[in-house]
Amino acid sequence: MGRLKTVVSGLILFIAGYATATLNGFAPSQIEATQDAAAPGQLSEDALKAYKKVSKAIRELNNLYVASGESTSAFEGVNYFAASVGGINAERDLEEGRGVDPETFAAIYADKASPKIKENLDRDELGRLRYKKNVIRLYSQERLQMMFKQRDQLEIRSESVE
Repeated sequence: MGRLKTVVSGLILFIAGYATATLNGFAPSQIEATQDAAAPGQLSEDALKAYKKVSKAIRELNNLYVASGESTSAFEGVNYFAASVGGINAERDLEEGRGVDPETFAAIYADKASPKIKENLDRDELGRLRYKKNVIRLYSQERLQMMFKQRDQLEIRSESVE
């Protein structure tokens, strides 16, 4: 009986919340995300200086990966995720249709794809973005886990270098 009472209480709470939101014009499908983070213009000078240093270092690291053939990008700009994991060949990943890293995925969906990639993009009947008729997907869970392990290893190995 106690479990039924808990379920009924939860259901009543859900219905009350739904009714309140609907009456206030916020049906679940109409709720929009809000941005809690401060706008970039509101960052402290120290934060901006630190960002400048980090950004420069990541660009340099990315350039090393690109020059050595360990990384290619599918969008204009630096792929911070790729730089953090030792490089990613995003162009090959797209060509092989096996998923892309989170930053490449987001950049392509944000219409930031490089011209070379953009010319092969279209949408399917469900509105999903495709590259050469293959739906663009995020890396598999296993591949993402491997990439994060790779990043952890890079962090450990970098501690021993001066």
